[in-house]
Amino acid sequence: MRRRAALLLPSLLLCCDGDDGSRSMSATNPTTASASGGGGTTSGTGDTSTTGLPATSTSASTSSTSGSSAESTTGDGPKFDLPGGTGGTGGPETTPVRMLPGLVSITFYERTGGAAPTEYTFTVDGPELSARRMDPLTDANFDISGATGEFYDVYYSDIDGNEELDGLYLTISGIFSTQLPAGGGLNLAEIGLNFDGEPTEFGNYVASFAILGDNAVQPDGNVDNAIDGDLQTHTTMGNTVGAAERLRVTLGFLSSSGPPPG
Repeated sequence: MRRRAALLLPSLLLCCDGDDGSRSMSATNPTTASASGGGGTTSGTGDTSTTGLPATSTSASTSSTSGSSAESTTGDGPKFDLPGGTGGTGGPETTPVRMLPGLVSITFYERTGGAAPTEYTFTVDGPELSARRMDPLTDANFDISGATGEFYDVYYSDIDGNEELDGLYLTISGIFSTQLPAGGGLNLAEIGLNFDGEPTEFGNYVASFAILGDNAVQPDGNVDNAIDGDLQTHTTMGNTVGAAERLRVTLGFLSSSGPPPG
């Protein structure tokens, strides 16, 4: 059972702008920090044979450190009761994202300069979403390319951002090779589920995330901007200079993972 949150979108996905970044910006306000780099981004192909590194698991609802990186773990996956038959309730009800009835594509709205984010749309059963790319991400191995040295991978996942084809969540993870005074990378405005003949559904909660580096907006990269339904706000997750992990945002959706846990 599900009902889609309806919000139509005029524009795009994750970003790095071109002003000085600030670590002291409030995580409760839309960030104005921006990273160097300007032009539009492109969708890439190709893989490497390097073994993939595990993504750092973090949660928007748990504490994050205020240093150059932050990590906190999630709890159990969401369990929620939906109305069942007369006088009763159903058990846990979830649906893998790619199996949602009527879902035709998924759009990531990434912000790299400009007046609005850029849309990157992938088909439900396309190669981009169906697998996590091997490390390292490079100009020959990416799903989304942002500013110089900024490459991203998008895929179906579990609550902690681990690759899972029939996962209930969507993850974007990646690298950004620029430190302060540039603003941080992984600038995600929203992720949208595009249904046939129905409004686009945005994420309804942040399942987990990873921020790294000296230009992440503390304490959480403004990660809630990825679920506020506003394409003019975005996350600022930092950089991966000297790090083995990726920046990451993992979102849940009402129609797949249900209401936020808790």
